[in-house]
Amino acid sequence: MIVRLALAELRNRPARALFLLAGYALGVAVMVVLLAVGEAMLEQARDRELVGGGDVVVVPAGISAEMLKAGGVSSLFLGIDHARFLQRNLLESPRGRREHGIRSSSPILDGKPLELFAGGRRLSVIATGEIPSRSQAAGASPNLLSGRWMDSDADRQWTAPPQSALLREIDRFHVPPVRDSTWAEWHYFNVVLDEGRWVYATLMVAGEVGVPGRWGGRILLTVREADGTHRSLTRDLPGEQARFDTASPDLRFGERAHVRLEGDAYRVAADAGGVRVDLRVQPAPRRYFPPTDLGGSELVSGYVTPALYARADGTVCLPACEPVRGAQAYHDHNWGVWRDVSWEWGSASDERLSLLYGVVRGGEAAAEGLFAYLVDEDGVRGVYRPGAIQFLEMQTAPAAGRQIRVPRRFAFQDPRQGLRVTVDVAAVHVTDMNRPTRRWFVQMRGVATIQERGRTVGRLRGFFETYVDE
Repeated sequence: MIVRLALAELRNRPARALFLLAGYALGVAVMVVLLAVGEAMLEQARDRELVGGGDVVVVPAGISAEMLKAGGVSSLFLGIDHARFLQRNLLESPRGRREHGIRSSSPILDGKPLELFAGGRRLSVIATGEIPSRSQAAGASPNLLSGRWMDSDADRQWTAPPQSALLREIDRFHVPPVRDSTWAEWHYFNVVLDEGRWVYATLMVAGEVGVPGRWGGRILLTVREADGTHRSLTRDLPGEQARFDTASPDLRFGERAHVRLEGDAYRVAADAGGVRVDLRVQPAPRRYFPPTDLGGSELVSGYVTPALYARADGTVCLPACEPVRGAQAYHDHNWGVWRDVSWEWGSASDERLSLLYGVVRGGEAAAEGLFAYLVDEDGVRGVYRPGAIQFLEMQTAPAAGRQIRVPRRFAFQDPRQGLRVTVDVAAVHVTDMNRPTRRWFVQMRGVATIQERGRTVGRLRGFFETYVDE
């Protein structure tokens, strides 16, 4: 029947039928050519000599073989987020070399649009860049006709920076993209003095930064005593006394309080309400989480953890002064707009393993979801996307003359990758957020039991935070 209809159409309207047939044939021919070219490009993508050598090509998440066939990677100018972190702490980490047999990795910048200013002229150019030593190790160095092709200082800084340079690279202050009264940026340190005592130290700038009288600094020191009581002490300073650096972690409030990078360690000095800390905090190598930004029209939130595990030495006066020697410590750095924002967060460590998890809720960032991260001295152990946190057991804790229900035990898991984390809470501190609808900020100390595919790999002591509503 279909053949008879086609012949009838050809007989009654030959011109139109031939035109449609020619168009169909042209479309088929174009598809055949594209598929042939695509197959050739895919074969090129597998050719060590054409894509920078090596056995595996790493491309951005979501890029398929079909997009690679169509030239999507180069035409869309896509890049890989946190490429330096992946190079140092995953691909070329001790774990990457030992467990995955990675001998070397060669980062390539290909087809990057740039503007070149020369002789008073502005030229649009397409640039390509490689690191000589890494290209040579991957077997893809060019055949030089003359001259030398060697790593520069910038190349060495990219692949294997000293610890001091790495901390300056990842931990620095920011100029707010918009002036907002709820903007805040701060350094946070916690130091465990002994099993029942610890200190939180926060040094913050906040407000409409740069506008006289509309911004300032704050020092917040929270002390947990052996009897379970907490003291929170603050000292506020005008913006004129605050100095911060957009190329380093350095922050200074007048002459008495500062965070300063000295070599590969932080020097932290702060005082408020008769309490003072003067500490040197030494981060452990590789135990960090890179800078991450969440952004949208309603929320800008940034976070970096330069020291998931560190050791602190110095003095704390609470008010009686006492020495601190080799105390376990932690440091992170936060920035962003904090209007109607809440979060789930936790970090736990021992001498060999660190856990970090968290999610920010507020505006558009709530869609980002919970993440979990494991790292040790050999590099990244895993990055996970668990489901919602499950509060398995609750307890009551005093706050503002009341008893508030807070977690006693909670858990989360990523079944796809076999991760399960269970946290048993040992100590709780509750703060009233002074909202029209009562909201309570809960800080906890406890033990996180980490299981990978049913096998316990660590029981880590740490700090955890959440919010509860009435």
